[in-house]
Amino acid sequence: MLTFKQIEALYWVVHLNGFANAAERLNTTQSAITKRIQELETGFDVQIFNRSGQKATLTRTGEELLEMAADLLGRRDQMLLKIKGFKPFSGSLRLGITEITAMTWLPQLMQTLRNAFPELVVQPKIDMAWQLQKSLSNGQLDMAIVHWEVRHPHLEAEPIAQVDFAWAGSPAVVSPSRVYSPEDISRMNIVRQDPDSALNAIYDEWLAPYTPQSNLFTINSLQAMVGMTVAGFGVACIPTAFFSDLIKSRKLILARATKPMPSSLYCAMYAKQSNTMFYREIARIARDVCDFSRPYGGLNA
Repeated sequence: MLTFKQIEALYWVVHLNGFANAAERLNTTQSAITKRIQELETGFDVQIFNRSGQKATLTRTGEELLEMAADLLGRRDQMLLKIKGFKPFSGSLRLGITEITAMTWLPQLMQTLRNAFPELVVQPKIDMAWQLQKSLSNGQLDMAIVHWEVRHPHLEAEPIAQVDFAWAGSPAVVSPSRVYSPEDISRMNIVRQDPDSALNAIYDEWLAPYTPQSNLFTINSLQAMVGMTVAGFGVACIPTAFFSDLIKSRKLILARATKPMPSSLYCAMYAKQSNTMFYREIARIARDVCDFSRPYGGLNA
């Protein structure tokens, strides 16, 4: 007899790259996951995994079953949510966010989720975008709100909002009367985040084919990075809406450039066919409350 436990085991073993990760995701033991896969194979006289190499891989039959498993799990989630609605959803939501979300609309998101799902425990984790994507792919997170640039074939991506960036520096570094080319910017001292930051991919693409000649500071905090820029240590690519007060007060000057400034689409990402309707509802709420321009959402301390 086919069970959803067997279907879930197959789905998560493949998508989390191993029996141990699947066991952790399904809150059971590795031996239980192995047994469920064996029951599938022996019960229906099929071979799902090819175990001849160092690492088990899906057979042709296994690939076909995986596609159907994903569809079945998605339809099950739709049926459960149709019957129960969203309100009764309980458990935990391990939510990955980057620093800019934490500094702006996270408070509104937490409050709205608390009202929508009283039994849900939201566990935010703040990290660099690439690290969040890795944690999401490994099953250590349920959802992450990150840049489109870190998308992965096994992840769904629901658009949230676009964030505009610009190169900026102190008045001592950037002249408002000059027009800068990517080559000009690449030759300046650049205050930037760690290579694991998705921002690097964004502004490296803007600078291409030029490579910065000197990166004076590598700082993983956006706030600290901008602080060093205000102090005149170099230029930085910053989200303009959030730092608009520094721009209006002319502590930072936006560089005029020969090409349009970069932007990035922030998305809510989650594993394909994993509680799809619920995560789409979370993404919808995130779209409704997101505002990357107001520090801590404008809430009073």
